[in-house]
Amino acid sequence: MKRTSFLARLWRAQQGAVMPMVGFIIILLLALAAIAVDIGYIAVTRQQLQNAADASALAAAPSLILEEPERTAQAEASAVAMAAHHRAGNDASVVLIPSEDVIIAGNRVTVYARKLTDRNTGLPLFFARILGIRYKDVAAKATAELIPSSSVCCVKPWALPDLWDDRTVIAGHADWQNNKHWDCEEFTDLNDNRLWDTGESFVDANSNGVWDAEHYDPVLSRANQEGYIPENPPTGQVGQKFTLKVNSHGDLPSPSFYNPVIIPWPAEYEEGLPNSGGDRYRESIIRCNPTIISAGDELILDSEPGNKVGPTNQGTNALIADDPTAFWNEELNTVDHYGGGTLGESARIVFLPVYDPRLWPRSGRQTVMITKVVAFFIESVRNGEVTGRMAKAPISCMESTEPGGSDSFTYSYSLVE
Repeated sequence: MKRTSFLARLWRAQQGAVMPMVGFIIILLLALAAIAVDIGYIAVTRQQLQNAADASALAAAPSLILEEPERTAQAEASAVAMAAHHRAGNDASVVLIPSEDVIIAGNRVTVYARKLTDRNTGLPLFFARILGIRYKDVAAKATAELIPSSSVCCVKPWALPDLWDDRTVIAGHADWQNNKHWDCEEFTDLNDNRLWDTGESFVDANSNGVWDAEHYDPVLSRANQEGYIPENPPTGQVGQKFTLKVNSHGDLPSPSFYNPVIIPWPAEYEEGLPNSGGDRYRESIIRCNPTIISAGDELILDSEPGNKVGPTNQGTNALIADDPTAFWNEELNTVDHYGGGTLGESARIVFLPVYDPRLWPRSGRQTVMITKVVAFFIESVRNGEVTGRMAKAPISCMESTEPGGSDSFTYSYSLVE
């Protein structure tokens, strides 16, 4: 008689119970896999919304330099337009409701990118419907901040003297008034810093017992704070006309210095630049130089002889041709465009270094000391003379750097949340 092992008898006894259990496990695994598909879909959609929120916040931030009501209107329009270029889940584009999804607070703009059931834009699920969950709310947010900055890239090769009090008459020195040159009584510069220091002898031309000089406050100027020029705060200078590149000998701060300076290029850019002075200068006007210029930097004057009329005209006209419909809107006091365009933004907005007017270039010291970098809108060029308007502008080629003052003319922007 054949004998059956204990294990075999146990297996036969459990056969009826194992098969239903295996079936249940298969169903459970399939359910988990289905849920995993929905969870993955939600995760991908949330990332897509985050990308849309990030891009929209960065697109809106430059508009914060404007005044109301254009400030809010353009920031919202820029965010909405950028979001529309992003898809999320089953939607080909992300739709923002400006009044609810674009929030401006001070120099920050927060964008919410959302797919919500109560907006009829909830994310439709695949397998969760079996459990009665048809849609899922998915959202993301991003905040960008506009920060006054004293360090700037894409700086053009023209340097301007900072503003000082050239209009107030100092007793005994009436000839100093409005002569476009920072004036002081002659002194012995013992430490060769081009500034009068306590203890250095001077010529007391008006016999008042003190060293006289025209008023200039480099500390307040660097921070762009009211008071560095009496009764002339920086906010009142936006829109003011300036000659960015001079052509008249009467406007020269120093013999043969027509405002050009040398902005050094990174080594990796040198290969594609012309070697000759005029051609190189022209390309420095047209191209964006990634070298960062900050307050306190010392720049060398362009020693090439002459006024560079041809290269100046060619380079500046190339910038103007990049945005020919741009103009300065006197009413809004910012850059505008004929036929419509983005307020406050233009290829004709350039960044120029501004130097300490007390440190005029002189024989043996052909450098200028930078106090800040200011934005200007180029209006015209004629016979090598470039004119423009002082502006406020975002720096789009870099993230935020050393903060400037509360009334800075240049701003960087970046995501902060």
